[in-house]
Amino acid sequence: MKHFTRIILIITLITMVVFADSKVPIKAEVETQAPNILAIAHELDEGVFCGWSYGAYNTEKKHLNCTTFVSAVMDTVLSRFNISYTAEMRKDVLINHPNLDRNVVKLGPDPKDPRYAGVVYAIEKYNLGKRITDLSQVQPGDFIQYWKQRKNGTWFGHASLIESVRYDKKDGNYKAKIFGSHKSTKGIAVSKFELLLSGDDRLVYIGRIR
Repeated sequence: MKHFTRIILIITLITMVVFADSKVPIKAEVETQAPNILAIAHELDEGVFCGWSYGAYNTEKKHLNCTTFVSAVMDTVLSRFNISYTAEMRKDVLINHPNLDRNVVKLGPDPKDPRYAGVVYAIEKYNLGKRITDLSQVQPGDFIQYWKQRKNGTWFGHASLIESVRYDKKDGNYKAKIFGSHKSTKGIAVSKFELLLSGDDRLVYIGRIR
């Protein structure tokens, strides 16, 4: 009986040691995973920017537009990678360049000038990730900056994050719901509209932080 008890005790100790060792790489893997960028964006909406509405960025009025929200998401994400979000990065995300002489409303963005890609331009410029050109690879949490031509010929731009994406078999196009600060929702929300990710009347830039 004593011999049997000793065997049980040895087996139990071995099992405990093996189980403890097996947990180490799992813990390390969790600690090195990249942040969930879409979750961070929703976190900011429910926390720092709770109650804020759409408009030119103003802390007193609690207003922010599409690019200032995307900029805040970038700042938060990079801080969790221990990367400084510099003033130059912010200018690139906001497309705030003093030497952009083009009338973008009348002429649209210059396809040859990468700066009009905004947040996606910043992702590439500072080697933070990559641009997504294959629409079948677009994922929730990807950043998007797009420019669209209205029916009257004028252009407008918008920036946000991909909330969900699907392939529409009926018309053969990829479409996405986007999450950000929208004029149409008067603040931060998932878009009521579904955005067509390609077309002759638009320029769409999509990027992913690795």
